[in-house]
Amino acid sequence: MNFISALLLAASTLTYAANAAQTDEDLSGEVIDAVPINKPAAEFPRLAANRGREGWVQLSYVINEKGEVESPVIEYSSGHASFERSALKAVNEWKFKPALQNNKPVKQCKNQVQMSFYLQGAPRSVSSSFLNRYKKIGKKIDSNDLEAIPELFGEMRERKLKNFTEDTYYWVAKARYYAAIGDKYLELHAIIRVIKARKGYIPDDMFIAFLSRATALNLEHNLLFYALHTFERLSEFPDAQASINKLKPFIDKAHALIKDDSKTIWVRGKIKRSVWSHKLVRNAFTIADINGSLSSLEVRCKNQFSSYDVKPGLKWNIPKNWQGCQVYVYGEKGASFHLVETPHGEEV
Repeated sequence: MNFISALLLAASTLTYAANAAQTDEDLSGEVIDAVPINKPAAEFPRLAANRGREGWVQLSYVINEKGEVESPVIEYSSGHASFERSALKAVNEWKFKPALQNNKPVKQCKNQVQMSFYLQGAPRSVSSSFLNRYKKIGKKIDSNDLEAIPELFGEMRERKLKNFTEDTYYWVAKARYYAAIGDKYLELHAIIRVIKARKGYIPDDMFIAFLSRATALNLEHNLLFYALHTFERLSEFPDAQASINKLKPFIDKAHALIKDDSKTIWVRGKIKRSVWSHKLVRNAFTIADINGSLSSLEVRCKNQFSSYDVKPGLKWNIPKNWQGCQVYVYGEKGASFHLVETPHGEEV
């Protein structure tokens, strides 16, 4: 596989120069993290429970200076709207003792939680109708008979995926299908939903294979933080050493690219609903090649939060002590662009 081809892409320059730079002053003083006061659990949607359906939702959110939650964003989910609504409702009701810096309340901006809607005692097996369609999809992929597969996926959805096992194998089949049609971007997003479910719903060797594939695809799409993270997860499995050995040279090249100030890192962005997010490996970036309407972007670091209008050519320089920053880009569904990670303080 040509894992590193895009990773080593050093696009020459943008067709326009950065016309401004935005920086925030470094803040000093130890930060004391926010402390939960009241975190009511999300309610299990009644209709979903009656139908034996399970799901999960991963959210990020900001804790403001009053200890209230603001700007919650759904990062990923199993795809059920009722679970997403319940998770958002719950997190909006959470209360905290706010984070402190120099004895003053400050925002705590890098918070993430994954809520699992899990039915105790629910069967871990799949239904016969699900299994039949899953096998049909597998056979059609093996024989390269791909035309009717979207219809089979639609039938799976219409009958409603029930437990975590069905949900996980649904995305396993989706990942295989997208690999078969050569859509690596959608393949990666399907794999993400497989590996964000609880371990144990698919065999370890399959889980290792998906972690390895996710690492490779993240590298190919220049999603370097995520590549390093999925590669690190392989160490959880004693039988993953062969995959680790195979991927290690490419991971070393990723580390070298991050440190190489002569190269920029281009990441494709596309708004699926209303927001797209990306974890940075550098502390400077710009937005380029905008196709569609982008309204704003947020930079959320551990204890820092900034919001800006999106302007082509504008460069954001993040103070070096703002660790673990993530960018959220808001806009119309379908809008596409590139986020370009650049050397700190350098013009593109």
